[in-house]
Amino acid sequence: MLILGLDFETTGFNIPTIGVTEIGMVMWDTDLHAPLKLFGCVVDPGPSAIWEPGVEKVHGLTQAICDKHGMAEDKALRYVLSWYGEADVACAHNGTAYDRPLLDTWAARHGWDSQPSKVWIDTMTDVEIPGKSSRLTYMAADHEFLNPFPHRAVFDVMTMLKILDKNDLGKVLELAASPTLEVKAIVSFEQKDLARNLGYHAQYSTNLDGTRGRFKHWTASVKACKLEKAREDAKAAGFSIEVIG
Repeated sequence: MLILGLDFETTGFNIPTIGVTEIGMVMWDTDLHAPLKLFGCVVDPGPSAIWEPGVEKVHGLTQAICDKHGMAEDKALRYVLSWYGEADVACAHNGTAYDRPLLDTWAARHGWDSQPSKVWIDTMTDVEIPGKSSRLTYMAADHEFLNPFPHRAVFDVMTMLKILDKNDLGKVLELAASPTLEVKAIVSFEQKDLARNLGYHAQYSTNLDGTRGRFKHWTASVKACKLEKAREDAKAAGFSIEVIG
């Protein structure tokens, strides 16, 4: 089986208004347990992309760097879609909530097919997490290796695929087929660390100019088949959860 590992760095977090600043792709052969080909590049997201304040602190890419060194975003998208078409399955960390809708939006912007029937593995929800955190850096450490360049696309993809390779692929694909639910942690401000420690992420509203707005709540993506376990884990940690999507 060929699995295409994907990672996108972007100009922010609001998918309808942001652009891609870097792509990382690795075509992984599950029989060889190794990559067949790798590709990564900085991307020029174009003048219409909104750069949200402070985003360069996440990945180190500024508008000036992307303007000078970036591949044209339509050319970069063609590369992604050509590899995507070769793969049996796609894989991304937090892909359900971020990378897949980002790719769908990017392709729709150009009127190109994003193959909505493609099976996706999300290593945040479809693999067993031996530690307490679903952050890729911590998951790598829990699997006894380190990512030398976190938040750089190709390195994040290789880290994700190495974690995936240490899991039972059959069980992973079974989880991938289960619907993904968005759940909200019912916590006060003083309890926020309880949710954060279980891998919940802060969600914010979006201002009219596309920038990040006010804090809304703490959420996590949970597979439907694991909802009851998520309830039990939250209860043991001292809070409850609510399905919101």
